[in-house]
Amino acid sequence: MKPNILFLVIDSLRADKISNSNKKSATPNLDSLKHDGCYFPQAISASDGTNVSLGSIFTSQHPFNHKITWYENYSNGKKNWSLFKTHGYNLYATVPDMPFLDIITSDFNDRDLVSATDKLIRPKAPYLRIFEGFGNKILSRLSSIKNSGPWFYYVHIMDLHMAKKLPDEYTNNKFASNSWEQRLAVIDTWIGKILNEVNLENTLVVLTADHGEFDHDLDIDYGEMPKLQKTLKFFKSKSPKSVESLGVKFFVSLRERKRKRVVDKIKKNLEQKGDDQELRNISARGEDKLVDDSLRVPLVFSGFNLKHNEIAQQVRHVDILPTIFELSDITHNQKFDGVSLLPLINNRPFDEIPAYIESVPDMNHRIGNAIGIRTSQYKYYRSREDPKQNVFLFNLIADPNEMSNLANENPDLIKILEKTLNDIKSNQSPSKNTEKMSDEKIAKARQILKELGYDN
Repeated sequence: MKPNILFLVIDSLRADKISNSNKKSATPNLDSLKHDGCYFPQAISASDGTNVSLGSIFTSQHPFNHKITWYENYSNGKKNWSLFKTHGYNLYATVPDMPFLDIITSDFNDRDLVSATDKLIRPKAPYLRIFEGFGNKILSRLSSIKNSGPWFYYVHIMDLHMAKKLPDEYTNNKFASNSWEQRLAVIDTWIGKILNEVNLENTLVVLTADHGEFDHDLDIDYGEMPKLQKTLKFFKSKSPKSVESLGVKFFVSLRERKRKRVVDKIKKNLEQKGDDQELRNISARGEDKLVDDSLRVPLVFSGFNLKHNEIAQQVRHVDILPTIFELSDITHNQKFDGVSLLPLINNRPFDEIPAYIESVPDMNHRIGNAIGIRTSQYKYYRSREDPKQNVFLFNLIADPNEMSNLANENPDLIKILEKTLNDIKSNQSPSKNTEKMSDEKIAKARQILKELGYDN
């Protein structure tokens, strides 16, 4: 029997925010989902931005292969949906009305593209919040597809990525101490309602995030600028369509100025509190620094008779789709960069594979400038154009907050990791460094490779 598939993406959810070590929100439903299924606390996003990371999830390809950016190649994300249809699946979605999600879900049987307001002006919120009607659309969709199986249903929840607003009953310390954590508690309540609508015996639930977030506690409310929005609305109604984009650019520039003022104030507060980790996180934004809080995401496979298993080994976004295909008995001849995680789910040996990572482009660039790899012990990244520029190396075990850049002290390790990065980029299996070295360097390299998960 093929399972129904409920695919839940919670935008901007950091992995540490649902782990016991750094968990502050009241999230009983997410806790239950993780405890009843297979939980991967070390899942690594391909990028720190939405379009690129979702591209890797839906294609099972690294960004340099799927070529999806903030601006281009959205249609490349559609290529695998036909495989579900060929195997009898009906495809449904409830997602924000974004160009990227519009295009990649365009061939679904049916979908809800949800926007709170006019796409250009957005006077109240970019997208409909889960408690303002988005959640009810999900429940309605689940009710309507109960007898249309097997089905694949994609849900993308944006509440963590929006300006702060909460139901009145969540604005207290019962759920969490700040608005970001409280918004997660609201999402959790709706996750419970969603799960109550599905039969977990015949439904595979997959939950993840597109990426983590730098500034989870910042409470930045820069999206609501009523006077400016009213002006832009008037501008739009009176101006030819050919100059419409100028109003958008003007709005974006003023919004970013407001955001900078808020961020500068928050940086000052973090400095006074001595919170080096969060200060690093917010300072990293826009600087091509691939911090773990923006890359490490939760990943859960639950339902469909899967047993509880917490798997500490690092896995990747590109591994999600091959795993779904194998659990659903979907055959294919597609070339994937990812691999099925079923061996890990079934407690069989499975060698760790380094995760390719890259930064998301900012508003002025087509692609981000930082690329690298992450293993369970090391993170290495550098300039896309020049391997000698902006080089960072962190020992994630000894320095989980990535405070000490070890690049200058470890040229031999950098050489090995750069070789691994280039092997991935050339679509080869990561290989050993065969350059002729002294016996001492060979021994050191072998030890490093062993720590990275390779057999020598």
